[in-house]
This record gives sequence, structure tokens and C-alpha cells, in this order.
Amino acid sequence: MNALRIATWNLGRPTESQRVRRERLTLFIRKVNADIWVLTETHSSVSPGSDFQSVVTTTSDRPAEAGEAWTAIWSRFPMSVLGALSDPARAVAARVEPPGRCPIVVYGTVLPWLGGAWREVPAAKGAAYAAALAAQARDWTTLQSDHPDCDFVLAGDMNQDLAESHFYGSRGNRAALVAAFQSSGLTCLTAGADDPVRLGGVRALATIDHLCVSDRLAQQVRWPLVAWPFGPIPTKTLTDHFGTAAGFSAA
Repeated sequence: MNALRIATWNLGRPTESQRVRRERLTLFIRKVNADIWVLTETHSSVSPGSDFQSVVTTTSDRPAEAGEAWTAIWSRFPMSVLGALSDPARAVAARVEPPGRCPIVVYGTVLPWLGGAWREVPAAKGAAYAAALAAQARDWTTLQSDHPDCDFVLAGDMNQDLAESHFYGSRGNRAALVAAFQSSGLTCLTAGADDPVRLGGVRALATIDHLCVSDRLAQQVRWPLVAWPFGPIPTKTLTDHFGTAAGFSAA
């Protein structure tokens, strides 16, 4: 079994006209040197490298320029898209075939933020978040059932902290997200004391871009996880999110 590195980052909608910003984002991504990426609020012009292939969300539920996508999965390994998802505007899934390891089903997503509606569901009292989460959580269990030979990775912008003290989100959304992970048999690697932003010394903030995995991968994690950019706050001229990456051991 070969070692593996998986990362996720919300890029904050870089546009075609923001050449310098896109170049800086690309530089950070390539320095992280992950094998599999889930990039959210991204653009086709931002790539981990020429040796990667991608699958992206096929539609959008908001106005978007050409090349823009809610979510993209990039892999340096062979990959095939998995369709029939509950939320094709915000979520995408793929079966990745890393050499020397079990195949991995990767599910990338963006859940609604506070104040954001989802389809016809309003944001009030967490209704939009609960509706989107319930729909996507059904995908997580279905995909695991349909691909029993695979490990499973859920990654992306969950718009909810899971740190030991509050940063962003709501109590209701947090409880619903934790319950969905538990019912889907997933371990969130970026929750509680393991939040990589807090571990990096940024006490006032926390990650809302999470990495969650099925049992076998959870047992192979190389701790601690890492977060970037390194500093007290994200660099807003880059993106207002921290990225995070996890390494998984070889046999």
C-alpha cells in the first residue's frame, strides 16, 4: 500500500480576470502536493498540475461565469465520475483508483452558509442547511453501499465549525452535521481538538472546510493535519478560507 495525501480548499470564486490571484492560488496548491484535491468555489483555470484529471459539478444554482464551478475533484490517479447525486449543482463524486491501495469514492461538496437558501428552502432556522445536508447524506450512504470495495472520503466546505469553541455556524447545524457523519459511518478528521487551524495556533478561528473518511482510512491517518495559509487569518486577497490536508500511511 502506497502513502496518500488528500486536501480540500475553498478558493473563493477566482475569476478569469484575476490572473495574479489565480497564479497565487495555484502556487499554494502545488506546494501542498496532494494526490487528491477537493476544490470548492473554484475555476477550471486553477489546477494542481498537468498530471491531474478532474470531475466538476455539472450545473450551478447561482449566476456563474464560464469555467466556474461549485466543486471540483482533482486526482493524479485514474478516476471515473459517479452520477445521479442529490445535488449536482454543489456536489460531485468520483471513484479514484490509487495504485497499491483500495479504490476510493471521493465526494466533494459545499453546504449552505448561514443566511443562504438551498433550492426553494429558505435559510431561516437552519432549514436550508438541514435540507441540503439530509439530501447529500443519503448520497454518502448510498455510494458506500454501492461501492463496498472502496474507502470513502467526504471533503469540502461544510460552512460549520466543529472546533472545541465556536467560530462559525450554529448549534443546530453543528448537531445535524455531526449526526450525519455518525449515521454515515464517517470520522471527521478536522473536528474538535484535531482542528488543524487551531492546532496551527490560530485560536480565534477554525476550519469550516472538513475532511471526513470511512473506518479504514481513519486508521491510516498521519497526525497532525496541516492547514494553510500560515498566519493568524486567511489572506483575503487570496481567499477567506483556510485549506487543510491529511496524509495517510503506506502499509
